[in-house]
Amino acid sequence: MCELFALSSNKVVGVRFTWRGFLRRGRKHGDGWGVAFYRDGAAIVIKEPLPAPNSNMAKILRDTNYVRSNVVISHVRKGTKGGKTYANTHPFRRELYGKEWVFAHNGDVSRIEELEEFKLKHYSPIGQTDSEYAFCYIMDKLRELGKERLSDPYVVRDALERIAERIQRYGRFNFLLSNGNHIFAYMSREDELHYLFRYPPHTQIVELKDKELKDEDFKVDLGEIKSPDEKAILVATQPLTKGEKWRKFPLGRVLVFRDGEPLSVEVLSEKEREVLAFIKSQPHRVSIRQIVDSLRLSMDEVIRIVGLLILEGWIKQDSRDRVPQNHPDATFYTKMERKEEIGSRLRKLIAQFQRT
Repeated sequence: MCELFALSSNKVVGVRFTWRGFLRRGRKHGDGWGVAFYRDGAAIVIKEPLPAPNSNMAKILRDTNYVRSNVVISHVRKGTKGGKTYANTHPFRRELYGKEWVFAHNGDVSRIEELEEFKLKHYSPIGQTDSEYAFCYIMDKLRELGKERLSDPYVVRDALERIAERIQRYGRFNFLLSNGNHIFAYMSREDELHYLFRYPPHTQIVELKDKELKDEDFKVDLGEIKSPDEKAILVATQPLTKGEKWRKFPLGRVLVFRDGEPLSVEVLSEKEREVLAFIKSQPHRVSIRQIVDSLRLSMDEVIRIVGLLILEGWIKQDSRDRVPQNHPDATFYTKMERKEEIGSRLRKLIAQFQRT
């Protein structure tokens, strides 16, 4: 199976340390490697149909820390369809309404190429992979949204979830997609995609999860290489480091990251903002049952929204609970380190609505 890697940061940063560990995964996935990152709004894509550990180009990029951006997507390939060629190597790139989109996938959805419902209209693959075919189908569907709606990440997220749900019926479909501003990430099979928040203060000693790196730098003090105000989110098929809390992706949901943060309060739905504001307004932890009773929402809707707010780092479950997070008596509170930020953003929204 191929492996995926992505970075979203609030600053232009290098990925040398963590990406080093990711490239080593090319020992088992030796049909090619590639990386895409953005400069001045344009996508730079560098890739080769070679095992990453055997690539002089990958070594130069890593050692010179050349890959520097606030958006990075990378891939190591173990091919299921299509030969070892440049055209079949991820990431893939296409233009839509003046933006360059890049895409990388792991899994196998080759059956969709035979089905009429996935017939391509505007985009065509250059290589022979099912991954590029699926990317072209996604781009066809995003094009149908129109330029104005495509600028709304909330609209794009919902559209991608509908598209991905159809495609994943025909195989494994985990993917990363970016337009240079946002990273959209989706997992279709349990435990095949993980993400990590790197937020200040950066006090951890981090170690790569690779026992064969004894002759190289495999530990780093984040405080020595990170700016005090630097935020980043990393995505990987499997956790790349020790000493950090990697989280599992939810099944069947598209997570969206920008500038080192999850999809922000500004683009949450009205009900999601309402639940977040209610939890923040309470002096003590609040249960799902209380949210349902106070906001007159359904139990299923509140459970879904609470799960989303946990995944996107706004709230957390109280450690004293003895029930799972989807239980009516599970209790939650907003994260202390993000309380001021949540308040500021919600106040801006209220002011915006009053003006309109």
